[in-house]
Amino acid sequence: MDPRRAFIAWGGPERDILILLLDDLSRDYGADPDEDDLRLVLYRVLNENEEATGEIVGVEIVDFLTFDRWDVLPDVPQRWQVHDAEPLLLRALLQRIQVELRERAKVAAHA
Repeated sequence: MDPRRAFIAWGGPERDILILLLDDLSRDYGADPDEDDLRLVLYRVLNENEEATGEIVGVEIVDFLTFDRWDVLPDVPQRWQVHDAEPLLLRALLQRIQVELRERAKVAAHA
């Protein structure tokens, strides 16, 4: 199965919100906030009645640098790919991005 190509947007350490969305958003989607952790919002495809389906097309995480509730993120069988990096399962991809952004924030704080 081909990886799902995606892009990220991050507001920086002062506005620590990460958004990961598929490159191809040709279908309607809506926000589905997590009931257990309000810092997590899943973006899901909408059906013809504009109700969220199970298919995830994106994720938004507030306070991303300190987010550690990976257990509330549903398992998604498809691999996701940002830029030309190695395709990873969604949770692993977000964790890798978190490590990279933490390092970037640490470097910026010492500049």
